[in-house]
Amino acid sequence: MSSNLEIIRICENCGKEFTAKTTKTRYCSHKCNSAHYKAKRRAKKIEESVIQTKQQKDIPIEELKQKPFLSISETMTILGISRRTVYRMIQRKEIGYTKVGNRTIIRRSDIDKLFDNPEPLKEIKPRRVDEFYTIADIEKIYGVKYGKLTKILKTNRIPNSIFNNKLHISKPHFDNYFKNANKRILDITEWYTTKDIQDKYGLTLNQIYGRVHDFNIPKKRVGRTIKISKTHFDRIQKPIV
Repeated sequence: MSSNLEIIRICENCGKEFTAKTTKTRYCSHKCNSAHYKAKRRAKKIEESVIQTKQQKDIPIEELKQKPFLSISETMTILGISRRTVYRMIQRKEIGYTKVGNRTIIRRSDIDKLFDNPEPLKEIKPRRVDEFYTIADIEKIYGVKYGKLTKILKTNRIPNSIFNNKLHISKPHFDNYFKNANKRILDITEWYTTKDIQDKYGLTLNQIYGRVHDFNIPKKRVGRTIKISKTHFDRIQKPIV
């Protein structure tokens, strides 16, 4: 049964005045309803993240040192490093790990061993760079757009500078990056699609791409399909014995 009511209300999302058909209507349109719902979910996630971070910070370091096994977050807290650095240490096999469900668990004894034979700091002498690419050069030669380029520069610490208001990127460093990246992919013979991984491990797309990013797993695009190295992905999913 349709309502004949016409009630003037203020939309809780956009703040505009509108005519509602019921006394419980809160939004002027489905679009505002969806936008407000998404905003609430986002705010809730942020709040949960802040609470989790605070709880992690509140855990005394001495208490963590007594635990035989640590999560990624706890390892970050003890060493005072970022999540990405922890994953890099795992990749370089500096610390061991195992998988418990979807969680990555690290032995605290491996962290202690890092300090048994510390390496002396090495003086790094900067390499002189005389040849540079512009953004236009890289797009023409390698087909890399600006958005992906900035990520490559940051992740691989490729030297770059601004000259005459233009970004210039070290030619030898960038050429070497692509040479190594292409060789790495050419050596891989078996590939997963994201659907293959979902069927085998029951992971969501966010979980799959998160692992690909965190463990720097090789991937390539074939048409519209993203292929992910089977060997590398299986290695980080299966517990270390």
